[in-house]
Amino acid sequence: MSREEYLKALRRKLKKLPNEEIDAALEYYNEYFEEAGEENTAEVVAKLGSPALVASQILAEYAVKGLDNESSTAKKGLSAVWFIILAILASPIALPLLLLVICLVFTLVLLGGTFLLTFFLLNVSLVLSGIVSIVAGLAVITQHWQTSIFFIGIGLTASGIGILLFPPLVLVTKKISHSLAKWLKRLFDKITRRRKEGM
Repeated sequence: MSREEYLKALRRKLKKLPNEEIDAALEYYNEYFEEAGEENTAEVVAKLGSPALVASQILAEYAVKGLDNESSTAKKGLSAVWFIILAILASPIALPLLLLVICLVFTLVLLGGTFLLTFFLLNVSLVLSGIVSIVAGLAVITQHWQTSIFFIGIGLTASGIGILLFPPLVLVTKKISHSLAKWLKRLFDKITRRRKEGM
């Protein structure tokens, strides 16, 4: 990587900083390259590390420098937190991204599982409550036939709704599991494609 390419990549990574800070950082690293000489450019690049690593260090230093000022306000503190988060995410280490993906996948699986479990329990409870209502209606048939017919009717209705909702439950379960699997495959393909492009 040449000096110009390195500095251009560094400028792109620092675009969230104020222009004065970007210019100061680029001037510093440009002088660093000049002092080492044109023949030692590869060694300087190897010593400094990737532009993303240097940018994350600069962003973190800028955020901490803003907090050290005695006239710091809540807004400066909040922007410092954002710069630190940006520095972490700009670092070439993929730990924050991996953590985010793991949390997102866990949340989606948990949400889908909760929805399916709730729908399944609704179906089962409708069928079981219908059966209990039918049995209760048959138990009181000799005492009060109108109440018995009411309980049997409610039981048949609840059981019928529960049975009718079972095929949509199977369909929704298939759709959610297929959609989740496709989404995870696309996410995995994006991550592996980025890793291959980065190499």
